[in-house]
Amino acid sequence: MDFSTLEVWDGFNLEISLKASFSLPLFIEFKPGLYGKLYGFNRGLKFKVDGKRILFSGCGLKEALILSGAWFNPFEYVKNLGRCEYSIVYRFIEVFPGLGIAIDPWDVRAIFYSIFLSRNTDYHNNTVRWLRNMLSKAIDEYSLRFINPMNYGGSYQLKQLSEVKDKLHLIFDDFIFGLNTLFSIDVYSDLKRKLLNIPYVGSKSVHAFGIFCFGLTSIAPVDRHLILIIKSLNLIDEFTTPKKSLCLKYDCLLNVNLCPIDDKCLMAFLMKRFGVMAGWLQTATYLYGSLYLSRGVDPAGIIKR
Repeated sequence: MDFSTLEVWDGFNLEISLKASFSLPLFIEFKPGLYGKLYGFNRGLKFKVDGKRILFSGCGLKEALILSGAWFNPFEYVKNLGRCEYSIVYRFIEVFPGLGIAIDPWDVRAIFYSIFLSRNTDYHNNTVRWLRNMLSKAIDEYSLRFINPMNYGGSYQLKQLSEVKDKLHLIFDDFIFGLNTLFSIDVYSDLKRKLLNIPYVGSKSVHAFGIFCFGLTSIAPVDRHLILIIKSLNLIDEFTTPKKSLCLKYDCLLNVNLCPIDDKCLMAFLMKRFGVMAGWLQTATYLYGSLYLSRGVDPAGIIKR
C-alpha cells in the first residue's frame, strides 16, 4: 500500500487528536500508530505514525487534513488572541501541543450518534464501544438507519437513540453533506434548530455537532470539565449554561447579541473572548479533565486549592 506524507506542524499528535474527537468510533487502531477508518466516507483509509511523520493512504490530502485534525493548528490561531486569552490557551497548548481538531463533515449521522450516546457516560469505555459495534455492521450512512441501537446494550442512551433515530435520519435526508457544508454557518443554523426540536437533543449536543461536522470552532460546548476549569480560572464572575429554548430561537454564530442571556451565557462569553480558539479550548479542557483531573493530577496548576 502506497502512503503519502501529511504535512503537519512539529509535534502534531494524531492519537490525541482522534481521542478527543467524536469521530473516534469511526476508526480502529490495528496496531500502535496505525489507524484505519472502518465506516462511511473513504472507508478503508489509513493513517500511520512514522516517527515524526504522519502518513496517509486511501484518501486525498484535503480529506486527510480534515479527518486527522491537522487542519487546525492551535499555534497559528492563538497568535490572534489578546494577552489574557493567549496566556490561558497557551497553558493548555503546553500540555497538549499536538492537539488538532479531527472532524468529519461527511459521516454526519454517525458523528451525531457518537455525540448523542456520549451523554452522561464514559465516552471511551461505553460510547466508542457501542458505536464501533454498530458501525462495523452498518458500514455506511445509508445502512446505519436500519441498525437497532437496542441490540448493542441496555443503557438509556441507546434506548433514547432507538426512539429518535428515524426522526434524525429524516432531518439529515434533507441535506447533502461534505466539503460543501464545511464551515457553513447557514446550513448548521438551519440544522441546529431542527435537531433541537427532537426529544433528548440539547444545546451541548448540537454545539458539539457544529464543531465536529462543520468545523465551526468558535463554538464551545459547555460540559462539566469546561465549567470546572472556567470557575478555577476566575474568567467570569457569574454565568449560566446555554438554554435549549433560547438556542432554538437565537443563533450565537449569526448574532450573539440578540439572545437575552448573551451577557451571562458561558458559551457566548467564550465565543466573544476566544473566537475560533473557543472550540479548541473546550476540547483541551475535556482532555485535561478526563486524562488528568479525574486522576487527581493537575500538571498546569489550573485548579485552585
